[in-house]
Amino acid sequence: MATRRAYYGHDRDREYFERVFQSANINFLIGSGASLPAINVLGEIENELQELIRNEEENEYFNKAAEFLKAVWFANNILIGRNHSGESFSPDMIEKTEQTKNNYAEFLFSIEKILTRRRTGLLPRRVNIFTTNYDLFIEYAATKNHNLEFNDGFSRRVSLYNQSAFDAKSFYRSIHATGNLYNYSVELPTVNLIKLHGSLSWKKNDNDIIYVLQDLPPKRFSGRIHRKKWVNAHALILPRKDKFKETLLENVYYDLLRTYSNELDKEGTLLVVFGFSFADEHIELLTKKALRNATLKILVFAYNEASRDIFEAKFSEFSNVEIVYRPGSTLDFGNLNHIITNYLRG
Repeated sequence: MATRRAYYGHDRDREYFERVFQSANINFLIGSGASLPAINVLGEIENELQELIRNEEENEYFNKAAEFLKAVWFANNILIGRNHSGESFSPDMIEKTEQTKNNYAEFLFSIEKILTRRRTGLLPRRVNIFTTNYDLFIEYAATKNHNLEFNDGFSRRVSLYNQSAFDAKSFYRSIHATGNLYNYSVELPTVNLIKLHGSLSWKKNDNDIIYVLQDLPPKRFSGRIHRKKWVNAHALILPRKDKFKETLLENVYYDLLRTYSNELDKEGTLLVVFGFSFADEHIELLTKKALRNATLKILVFAYNEASRDIFEAKFSEFSNVEIVYRPGSTLDFGNLNHIITNYLRG
């Protein structure tokens, strides 16, 4: 059965996490909880949209989807630094966005520390970040970190207008630096960002997905057709259980799920889960199948003891899952970063 690991911040905690991180192929699975407090809109949106689909209430579905996407865009527009003329953001929202932005920046710094201090050359200097989040916080953090090679899948240029197309095969590549005087090659520390449900920066373009930041969301829609067109312009797997109806993104979705499954099947793999509830049934199923790999270890960082109990029940049949929690307290993104940066002194 899944085991509990209470975190107190003692030396034995440092020794344990150092050993786990430095001896594994590292993967992170990040969910909406990581983008708190800037984005706090997911809630029961998946069930609500699915219910509208089931009842064939198309107009209400697109009303709800547009409302949800506008809320997600709101924090991202603060992050990007753009707004409609005459529009201003509240100090509270600016502060929340800044906090989330700093959490992600510290997270990438933590990953950099893991990879640059890795003691063995037998393991790749590469970390995969799988996420179902649509937001651009990780991409923004990557622009501020110049010591990591950042790969979000957009490495293939498709036009002279600097348009880059998404290529899932790029996540299997390594980047090396070579010396101009001596015959040596060094693998550069790399982060693969694998957005399983798409991104606000994705746009469908014929048979490709290209990297484009859409214009500001409209202040108001001129009618149902305008609203529907705006929602459908997003290259996203919208939160609903029957994801395979998203035919335009079906191939990419399958490719990325296959990448997730393949990475978990590798020997000596570590999956760190944070802010993710496993509400996505396909990801939960693939994760449980992968746990048949006896060398796979999953560390689930639970926000509180109630979350710990839920995860413990969900993975009750698997001995290679550990639920990390803080007794009598909460474990947030800042705590996760603290564990890495302060206890992996490598």
